[in-house]
Parts: sequence; C-alpha cells; structure tokens
Amino acid sequence: MQQFMVIDKGLLKRIARYADLKKEDLVLEVGCGTGNLTNVLLKNAGKVVGIEKDLKLAEFLKKRFKNEIESGKFELIVGDALKVEFPRFNKFVSNIPYKISSPLVFKLLKHDFELAVVMFQKEFADRLVREDNRLGVITKAYCKAEILEIVGPDSFRPKPKVHSALVKIVKEKQVEANLEIFDKLVTFAFSMKRKKMRKILEEFKNRFNIEISADDVAENRPEEIGAKKFAELSLRASRG
Repeated sequence: MQQFMVIDKGLLKRIARYADLKKEDLVLEVGCGTGNLTNVLLKNAGKVVGIEKDLKLAEFLKKRFKNEIESGKFELIVGDALKVEFPRFNKFVSNIPYKISSPLVFKLLKHDFELAVVMFQKEFADRLVREDNRLGVITKAYCKAEILEIVGPDSFRPKPKVHSALVKIVKEKQVEANLEIFDKLVTFAFSMKRKKMRKILEEFKNRFNIEISADDVAENRPEEIGAKKFAELSLRASRG
C-alpha cells in the first residue's frame, strides 16, 4: 500500500497548529511513514503513539526516534491500523494511506477523542462533509467535519496523481439519533440508493423486523434526505 509522505515543512507546521497541540495531549498517528509528521508532533505534544504497518518503515522509525522511544515520549505499534486495537488518545493527527480512508474513519468514530486532523484524498474529503452519501450522513451523528485546506501533489513524495485535503474532525455530534438503528438504516438505504425510501423501508422491515413510518420522505431517495432526517427516522423506529 503506497504512502505519500508530506515533505512541505510549512504544511507540517500548519497541521500541528490546526491540531492545537499541547504538552498534555496524547496523539495517535496512523501511517507514520518516514516520520516527517511524527517529528513535528513530538515537538508539540506530550506523547505520540504511532501505528505503522510497513516493516521497513517501522525499522527506520525505531532508529530515527530511538531517544524518544527510550524516554517514553514516542510509542510505535507495528501492525495494521484497521486490525490493531487503538490505544487511548485524545487527538488523532495523521497523513493516512488513502486506500484505508473509509474503514479507518468508521473505526475512528467509535472512539472517544477531542479532535482529529487528517489528510485525505480530496474526493473522499468532499464526500465526508456532504450529506448525499453513507459516509457523510453517518459522520454527522458522531462529529463535525470541515475541510481546512486543499493540498497539491507537490507537497508529497512521491507525488500523488490527485489533490488532497486536510480535514478537521471534532467529536461533536450534529444530530440526535438511535445510533444502532441509524447506522444500520443509513448503510442499508445507501446500498440501494436508486430506490425510493418507501420501498427501502419496506425491505428494511422485512430484513431487520424494524418498522419506520416515513410518509414525509416516502418518495425521496437516500441522497435527498440528509443526516437530520435519517436521525429522525431512527428515533421513530419500532420493533415488530
């Protein structure tokens, strides 16, 4: 899995500034790469825990941050971020491998944290802050997300073929919902997004034995109703 390392020193400093790092912060970083961002985080936070899957890069990181590891300021977990258990953290700051963006976001949302600053592919970031797709709708029930800046290919080595976007995520839910039903309903609805909600909710009842009255959105498709309405539907749900 290819990683694009940030080489723009100004961008690295801005990432740390966006994260509002303090000496009491415990930062989790996924995809440390060669440690350029790690180095900036270590200078500004109390402790950094990094997760790196690539064995060669992990060995490089162990050498580069030997002193920080010995002092306890930096802890390196060698493994797959989608499989390992996340340690305790209050801030998440990462330039992640773009291919794991979606599953990583859903995993992140299940954890308690104050703030995340994450580099994504621009196309993914656009979806994250909109409400016409599963990712964007579910995100609204857990946090507030906003694009901080668009980043061009020249800020990375190797250069990606796409533009990237730096996104700020604050653990501050935007809607009130029955989260168990909300997640299930949104995922189900967008799996058949060409159908109208009347038909989707009929099939949802047949599949999960959960009935939801939705005459007000019956003729709409999932991408047309937004996170707030999905949340309202989850609160109307009844079993049987």
